[in-house]
Amino acid sequence: MKIFATAGLLALLACPAVASAQAAAATLPDAFDGPAAAQRPMIPPPAADEVQAPDVARSEAALRSIIAALQAGAPDYTVFTDDLATQIRQRADEIAPLVRGFGAVQAVAFVGEQNGAELFSVAFANQRTVWLIGFNDDDRIAALLFRPIQAEDEPQS
Repeated sequence: MKIFATAGLLALLACPAVASAQAAAATLPDAFDGPAAAQRPMIPPPAADEVQAPDVARSEAALRSIIAALQAGAPDYTVFTDDLATQIRQRADEIAPLVRGFGAVQAVAFVGEQNGAELFSVAFANQRTVWLIGFNDDDRIAALLFRPIQAEDEPQS
């Protein structure tokens, strides 16, 4: 028995780092298992889709509303940032007849996201178009672009 005790003491003296690591690990409390850990609520991380997915339904509804208002010649300028509202007012005489000439909206399809804004393909009775709509931090429309396209140029979703 004395031989085993001496061998154990020699092992601890020969490897002091191992001995102190074992002693330190044995004396440190585990802060994650204490009572404070039990009181903290567990917050699950957001799903990847929730973090990166644009608010497509909101953007599509706003886009449909804007198109209808433009075709009626009465856009609601309060939904736009001041700068964008000014730009639309300045070009209203050319924008309204152009959008009216596209005809009735037949289909709106989400295409993707570009620089924080949502991109949609909008098919009208007389024209296919691509629209980009983006919101600022105050939930006002800060970006609104559209262009007519040919069928072979339409973005793929």
